[in-house]
Amino acid sequence: MCRQELVSMIPVKLLDAQSHHLVLDSCASPGSKTSQILEVMLDKHASGAVVANDASLQRANLLTHRCYRLEAAAKNLLVINHDAQTLPLELENTFDRILCDVPCSGDGTLRKSTDLWKKWSNSSGVELHSIQVNVVTRALRLLKHDGGGRLVYSTCSLNPLENEAVVVELLKRSQGAIRLVDCSKMLPGLKRLPGLTEWSVQDLKTGKWYDTYDSYAKDNQTRSTKIKKSMFASKTTIHAHNLERCFRIHPDLNDTGGFFVAVFEKVKPLPMEMIALDAKEEQKLSRTTNANTKKWTKAKIAPVFSVGTDKEFKAVIKRIKTKYGFDVRKKEENGGMEMITRNNTDSVPKRIYCLSKGAKSILDKCNRNNQEQKLRILACGLCAFERQPVHKGILKSQSDDSNCEFRFTQKGCELFQDCISKQVVRVSPKELENMLARQQKKQSITSKPNAPLCIDAKTKKKVLNECERGCVILAIRGKSSGSGNKRKLEEEEIAAISPVTIACWFPPSKKKRSDGKSNDDDDDDDDVTLTLMCSKSEGEVRLERLREHLKLKLVN
Repeated sequence: MCRQELVSMIPVKLLDAQSHHLVLDSCASPGSKTSQILEVMLDKHASGAVVANDASLQRANLLTHRCYRLEAAAKNLLVINHDAQTLPLELENTFDRILCDVPCSGDGTLRKSTDLWKKWSNSSGVELHSIQVNVVTRALRLLKHDGGGRLVYSTCSLNPLENEAVVVELLKRSQGAIRLVDCSKMLPGLKRLPGLTEWSVQDLKTGKWYDTYDSYAKDNQTRSTKIKKSMFASKTTIHAHNLERCFRIHPDLNDTGGFFVAVFEKVKPLPMEMIALDAKEEQKLSRTTNANTKKWTKAKIAPVFSVGTDKEFKAVIKRIKTKYGFDVRKKEENGGMEMITRNNTDSVPKRIYCLSKGAKSILDKCNRNNQEQKLRILACGLCAFERQPVHKGILKSQSDDSNCEFRFTQKGCELFQDCISKQVVRVSPKELENMLARQQKKQSITSKPNAPLCIDAKTKKKVLNECERGCVILAIRGKSSGSGNKRKLEEEEIAAISPVTIACWFPPSKKKRSDGKSNDDDDDDDDVTLTLMCSKSEGEVRLERLREHLKLKLVN
């Protein structure tokens, strides 16, 4: 469960992300809003992607751990480490939705963050204004203009220099390429105020307030200053920008923190003047960009490689498909998935990750070939397979295609359970509950105390007759429709989607022949030992899910 304040959930609601969209969270840490976006991708048919970015490598690591709690959406996730002002332009005109929850002074959170009372300064808004404009300008370049690309800008500040002033500057620069979306009918129960049309700017040195830039410039002709013309409200053009479409949430309205939200829609390409300003700002940040690149290189994070681009990797995928009986058509029905690896030293990868088609398309745009890595990817996709070879001579029918050295991970077997037909054994929910309870050292609710550790005779026979040594998937039998037709019952069992699926390891036979070698041809009922490959924490989650299904009689 991921918790955040009510008003912090508003930007994602207004983003209106769909499961097929490519979504960018440009300033993602700590990850609450990214997790909220990922909930849209929980649908197994989701072909879209969520790119979560943060400029700090340390914060990006925390972001990764938080977002990967949503295991089912991991295949749609990319976590990257870039300054939001200099995101790679290879992604220009790529994203359907972009969230810019930009760095801000945070004065809207003073009620809950009492430490801000000591840290807050009236200079915060002045210092952050230009950064916020630059972050959104770069994001607008990455936003699609065809198909109604939407960008949501938000801060937990009530300072107009960080809010309305930023919105007005972006609208001026865009020359009609973007427009403010009217969200007055969205979230009808939410109390809100329209955006400001008038505000003053304070001179940080003298404390004097100014309504126009001309009056400020007149008094400060002889000294340099951080205050810029874009921070002031122009009375001649301010009403043309429809700032009432922005909305402010004050703490007293809904008993929440303070918040500001503006929703933009990109209707045509950005003008060349705006692109030139963005390029100029990027050049100013070149020193910071180089420093971040050095930190990334020092971290020695392995690059991403597509499995399909290498002959050896293609052979690996072929062996996996052969051993586990993959039905490629079902994979395509589920939105389609691509395979990648992060191992660039061995001829055979150690792990294989699964990515949605949308996530893979983003990688392809930034990595034109395996030697050029434009995107600094910290984490991507779901680890579906790990290399754990069975010793030679163990497999019953051994050939180049069937001698597969990869096993499913726990998350991988759940993702692909409806696509595989081999190495799957259907068991009763009581038996599976019994095994998981033993792992947790808890008494099973469906069996007597001190239950034996072995599996029942029926399951033993299935494992010996239907499975090769190595990875075996335990799935729950489908709930019977009551038909007396044996063939129909078998078809129901095979077609059923198991609420709990467990990856197990069926080790090589321990029996020895007289010459001391393993006796792989003479399997025996006593030589069936299955080891759960899920971690204790993963097992606990699956056990609780299974017990809930048993109580509700959803399985039998």
